[in-house]
Amino acid sequence: MGKNTVVAMIQAQKTAKYENTVIDFVHKDGGKFIILSEDQTLLSLLRTIIYRYLGLNTSECLVSLQDVSMVLKAIKQANDDEKRPFLIMERQMNGEDLGYMVKQLKAAFPNLFVMIMTGETNQHRIMYLHEIGVDNFVVKPVSAQTLIEKMAFTIKPQDSLGQLVEDAKGQLQEGNPQDAKATAHQILEAKPGSPAGLMVLGDAELALGNMEAARAAFQQASENADLYLEPLRRLARLAKTEGDFAQCLKYLERLDHLSPLNFERKIDMGEINLNLGNGEKAEKLFNSALNQVTREAMDQIGNMAERIAAVYGETDPAKSEMFLRKAIKAKEDFLTREDLRIFNQLGVCLRRQGRWRDAIAEYQRALRIADDEVTIHYNMGMAFSEGGLYRDARISMDKALRLDERLPYVSATVAYNIGVVYLRSAARDKARHCFEVALELKPDMEKARKALQGL
Repeated sequence: MGKNTVVAMIQAQKTAKYENTVIDFVHKDGGKFIILSEDQTLLSLLRTIIYRYLGLNTSECLVSLQDVSMVLKAIKQANDDEKRPFLIMERQMNGEDLGYMVKQLKAAFPNLFVMIMTGETNQHRIMYLHEIGVDNFVVKPVSAQTLIEKMAFTIKPQDSLGQLVEDAKGQLQEGNPQDAKATAHQILEAKPGSPAGLMVLGDAELALGNMEAARAAFQQASENADLYLEPLRRLARLAKTEGDFAQCLKYLERLDHLSPLNFERKIDMGEINLNLGNGEKAEKLFNSALNQVTREAMDQIGNMAERIAAVYGETDPAKSEMFLRKAIKAKEDFLTREDLRIFNQLGVCLRRQGRWRDAIAEYQRALRIADDEVTIHYNMGMAFSEGGLYRDARISMDKALRLDERLPYVSATVAYNIGVVYLRSAARDKARHCFEVALELKPDMEKARKALQGL
């Protein structure tokens, strides 16, 4: 039996295990999936997974929502029907960040699973969402196999050690800390230094009243996993309970370094600093908390303005421009690389109105935020070309290609556009290459063929 065959068999066994976990969740635990999304591709994929891959009845175990206000009702209905709710939701909808819902829903429904769909991998954002109760994340676009795997890992651990951790947590919930301690030692015998094993050991020692042993376990868990927030949270809570506010503050500062988007923790840190006589530090932290909340509010306003601009799209570029400028204005003090798309859209909108100079001005503003953004350089090259400034257009395209030599392969249209810029600026060899790429991607692209023949 060949190596590839063995690997394929192992992968098939894993896939079957993940699928069976999700099937058992529905059949044995009464699981019900509640989807909050306007993404029709995602909804179609989930229906395909539930019905075709897993052979489940979609009408019984899947409900899809596009209205945020209906989520609470759907979860409550699932609970009333003695179903275990599993919420799969977008991080943002209609320009609104939905993270605020998670903490409230988790507090009201402790048995709720929450999985967030997002298009970004910002570590600080993900750390904060983990803090407030998100069980798992999926970065879109996603394949059916990956989504099934993520669902399975959210429902329960997929290895024996993970199952032992769950057993220990169950023993703690049932009021059996001595049994949980024994299970924790089993985990640590199988995997010495396991942060998860040390955490349940610490919780068990804490329940038994062994404060020093608990502290030692949490400390070791923290040292063995740099990005693991829970040990630090336990240590901070323990120090606060014992009245050691200076030590509590140290743990909170480490948490804030790992997950800086938690404005409530900044307020807690400010309060402790104030009580310790550090008034200047306290004020700085309070202002930081306010800035964080302001930024999130401005982000929502900006995202809504951007969405409205998209509605006008090509039909009314002037109106679209107005709302894009409102989006930039709302985020003005907090603009980051993630907001460069707004400048791209604004530039395109201005070019549709024949205002190529204004478009270049906006692209230059964007480059002050991030001068290595390929799309900005490409669009600026297009704007220069539209204004007849072919030498400047070529310089912009050269910068774009230095940043990403595969840019022409994005699409036949992009390759053709770059080729035209090079042709007009007398860079014939570069133009030839781009037209050839355009025809490679789209053999029936007549204008690229004619341009190549002209060369």
